Amino acid sequence: MRSAPDAAAEAHTRRVQEAVVAAIESAGGWISFAAYMQLVLHAPGLGYYSAGSVKFGAEGDFVTAPELSPLFGSVCAREIDRLLRVQGGGAVLELGPGTGAFASTAIERLRQLASPLGAYELLEISADLRERQRLRVSDPIAHWLDSLPAPAPRIVFANEIIDALPAERFIVREGGWWRLGVGWGEGLEWRVRPADGQAEGDASFAERATALAEDLQRRGVALPEGYCGEWHPQLHEWVAALAGAVERGAILFADYGLPRTQLYHPDRLQGSLRCHYRHHAHGDPFSHPGLTDITTWVDFTAVAEAGEAAGLHVAGFTTQTAFLLGGGLEEEWQRAAAQSSDPVQAARRAAGVRQLMLPGEMGEAVKLMLLTRGIDEAGGAFRLRDLRDSL
Repeated sequence: MRSAPDAAAEAHTRRVQEAVVAAIESAGGWISFAAYMQLVLHAPGLGYYSAGSVKFGAEGDFVTAPELSPLFGSVCAREIDRLLRVQGGGAVLELGPGTGAFASTAIERLRQLASPLGAYELLEISADLRERQRLRVSDPIAHWLDSLPAPAPRIVFANEIIDALPAERFIVREGGWWRLGVGWGEGLEWRVRPADGQAEGDASFAERATALAEDLQRRGVALPEGYCGEWHPQLHEWVAALAGAVERGAILFADYGLPRTQLYHPDRLQGSLRCHYRHHAHGDPFSHPGLTDITTWVDFTAVAEAGEAAGLHVAGFTTQTAFLLGGGLEEEWQRAAAQSSDPVQAARRAAGVRQLMLPGEMGEAVKLMLLTRGIDEAGGAFRLRDLRDSL
């Protein structure tokens, strides 16, 4: 673990904590965990993703697949190129482009493939990250958006976006699902209460909890007393908004997650909440608020349901390892090796690919899902291992 935050970072996290405490007091002593995540991750000027600290890579808090190896971007670009050709050309929209590593690699590879790419759109809400992306992505085909664009033939790509959406957290108590929220005592702390209509969002929480519990019961899953779990209450609305930007084309998600019966498994008693601060993974979302990334794993069954409700077709679902192998990783590896015989680069390339494909790490934990509209999507990177039946 790296050193403690400096004075400026400590001052920032105090401001974020003060904003959280003010929200708790205004709400009568309790806010939902989703409201807490929204504030500490996304509040303008305060939240983790909107403030100016470095998030990604060696100097940040975690490393994503595009930073681990450009081969991830190259393989994804091949799949995007295939989809663009199937639909007769169009734009690519990347959500939350981070450092710009993926966009830089993908645009270069799409150029090499002579792909029918009309525009490469980057949707970034952080002004600081946008400026960093501009330094890395200089191709004139790239342009930045402030909001989702009008419907058009388009491929949308989202890497590790869903897991940062605000999540409701619950605990099974007395046979029911109670809300795990946030209060203030000696510090920020968990507070548990039933969804009895006394707090904002209780009705929607109870409705979703009932539907999810009934679906799990139909699937033969019974969650034990004390079980903790999460879901993303904005997911259906968010996927519907993305679908609204796709007149014809596809949405490609890459994220940490599982099908529903595996995510809400009785053995996963503490849920999937994960926090990252300076490459240290931990489970305390109240440590260094505003400086710490907070994520919860994705229920990919819910993503499929949201896509189908928005008029999209679930065309593919598989692990990151299977996607990379099925999408041409070997060919991309050979191409990269032919361009450089430097042994140091070769070692780095091997290390990056190993991290991308380790069974106990990203290789199996990260899943890719393809949702399509109006195109024939047969084949491609999902052909090696089809996991749609697990949804």
